[in-house]
This record gives sequence, structure tokens and C-alpha cells, in this order.
Amino acid sequence: MRTKLTRITAPIIIIAALVAVYLAGAYGLSPLVTPCPDEPEFDIVEEAWQVVVSDFVDINELDLSVLSEGAVKGMIESLDDPYSAYLTAEQYELMQSSQIEGHFGGIGAELTIIGGNLTVVSTLEGTPAEREGLMPGDVILAVDGKSTEGITLEDAVLTIRGKPGTQVTLLVLHQDEEEAEDIVITREDIKTPTVYTDILPGNISHIEITRFTGLTGQELVSELQDLLEQDIAGVILDLRDNSGGVLSAAVTVASQFLDGGIVVYAISNQGERDEWAVEKGGLATTLPLAVLVNGNSASASEVVSGALQDYRRGRLIGTVTLGKGSINHHRQLSDGSAIYITIARWYTPNGRQIEGDGLTPDDEVEITIEDIKQGHDPQLERATEYIESQL
Repeated sequence: MRTKLTRITAPIIIIAALVAVYLAGAYGLSPLVTPCPDEPEFDIVEEAWQVVVSDFVDINELDLSVLSEGAVKGMIESLDDPYSAYLTAEQYELMQSSQIEGHFGGIGAELTIIGGNLTVVSTLEGTPAEREGLMPGDVILAVDGKSTEGITLEDAVLTIRGKPGTQVTLLVLHQDEEEAEDIVITREDIKTPTVYTDILPGNISHIEITRFTGLTGQELVSELQDLLEQDIAGVILDLRDNSGGVLSAAVTVASQFLDGGIVVYAISNQGERDEWAVEKGGLATTLPLAVLVNGNSASASEVVSGALQDYRRGRLIGTVTLGKGSINHHRQLSDGSAIYITIARWYTPNGRQIEGDGLTPDDEVEITIEDIKQGHDPQLERATEYIESQL
């Protein structure tokens, strides 16, 4: 059994998947990019390029690779889609290693956003964040000199992650101190599981999933097998601050608690419908189940939560989820960079489309920064009470 006793909520691991919020997975699309059609709009792009490279005053300082990257970024930004993104070759490589192989370069701090502040919830033992003195409750005010005011968890991942051996500077305000300090942290290769378990009083299992990688489904099955041997009375599935990841992992996770039906379906830009059925052989289809979610539970987390709620299989407890109801697919470009682009909208089994709205818990329970500092978790307590009421 893999235990993690220091977690109060299920905060995102800052070195988690670079674009974990994107629900990714095989969707019947080739990763190869097809040639662009001969459209007059592309003539304008070429004309603009020629004007810049021939007329710009500091022509000898032009970096054509930077210029082309800026053009691609501008194209993606014009989509006005927060879930489509341009990734450099380095970012794409890091994303692949974290989503599929389960390891990545980072600092080992677990963060969440509370009251608009990027806040440390815990650090992983033996990681750079722990060695450099980051503590639960610390607020990160800036990353490499850039303010974190208004930052999202996804942007925090993007800025704090990086290749092992490189450094990141965090401006940190420790608890009960008035002056912030700069902490320089050298990134390391962080290997961490995505599924953690604990046995609560009453023999209730608390299962936390931090993100959905290609290995998450296998991890959960293994943990459930161990837990069932201990004759657990019920399960609390904790998806708080889990910003998503790989679609196939979400299907496998949901399938452990469902005995049939579909987990999710999607509609493409051509109106085509694809369904992902419940996988047979779920290990915990009859145990009492509660699911913890919050405003940072997104994408694959919402796929799992939405299916369990639709089938009335588990009681959702916490706060309204993020509302990321789209599926994204990567298309690698010839220079190794890639475009992550929204290719479909997904729906819960009952046909709910949650984009921008999220899932509303059956029991809405708030948690504050003071709760975290004091080791108090009212959401987990409510979930425990619910499981006990079902026994």
C-alpha cells in the first residue's frame, strides 16, 4: 500500500504533467500534420513575413526561428481557446515523459491556489523543495521574477517545471513572516506515483489520485487489490486539485467502481460521436463510495466524477469543479515542437456538457487556508460521515 499521510487536500504536484489540464488520449487522429490548403489567407501571412525579413531595421538581429514560433503562437492565441497551446520541442518532450512515463523535472512541491495565492500544501520527502525550506502554508509571490498574481495552476506547472539541473527562483513569503525571500531551487528528476492510499478509522479507504498518466490505471488496480484483502468498508476517492491528464486512465479508474454502461462520450468538429465503455472486471463496484472534488478538479477528474455522479454510484463532496469539457490532441510539427488543440467536446453518460460550468457536488463543503494550516479537512470529514451512513 502506498500511503501519503501529509496531504490535507489533494493539491496538484507542481511538477505534474505540463498540460495536465488537457484531456488527452487516442481519438482516432493521426499525429502527422497534413499540408495546408491553398487559401488566400495564407498569402497574407507570407506577405507579412517578407515585409518583416526585408524591411525590419535591425535585420541582422532577426532570429527566424523565434519569428516563426511567434507566428504560430499568435495563430493559436487567436483561437481564443484556453486549452489549445503551442509547445516548444523541449516542453513537448517534458509533457510526454510526465504523462506517459510518470517522471519529470521539477522541485517536488505540492501546490494549490487559495484566495488567489499560489500556496504550498506540502513537499515530497527528499526533494529539492524540502531541502531548500519550502513549508506548508508558504505563498509563492513570484517565479523567476514574474508575479504569480492571477496565475493558474497550469501556468504554475509551466513555469516551475523544467529540465533536471536547471534552476528556478521563487519569491516566497513564509507563514508568520513579513518579508519575502528569494529561494533558488535546482530542479531534479522527480519520480512519484499518482495514487496514494490510507486507511481511516472504521476501515474506510482514502484513495488520492494526483493526476492521470498512462500508469495511473495500473496503479489504482494494484492498490485496490491490496485494500480489498484488508476487507475495507468503503472508499473515499479524492480527486481534489487533480487537473486531469490521459483519457484512457480516467476510463480505467471510473471502471473500477462501475459495472456497466459508458464512462464518457465525445462529439468531434464533424459531428461524429465516440464512446468509451466501462471496462469489465471493476474491483469496487459495490462498496460505498464518496468522491472529493474542488475548483481545481478538471478534465479527466471531471470525466470520472461526472460518470460516477450520473450513475448515482458515488456521492460528490466538495466545491464546484473547474469545467473543462473538451478533449485535446497533440500534433507534432517538423521541428519537434507541437500544437495541443481542442478536437472535441465530451459529455457525461447522461449528456451533460460541463464546459465553463463544472460539476456541482451533491454536498457542497468549503475548505480554507486556515483549515489546511490546522490540519483540518471538513470535506474529508463529510465524506467519512457519508460512508459511515451507508454501512
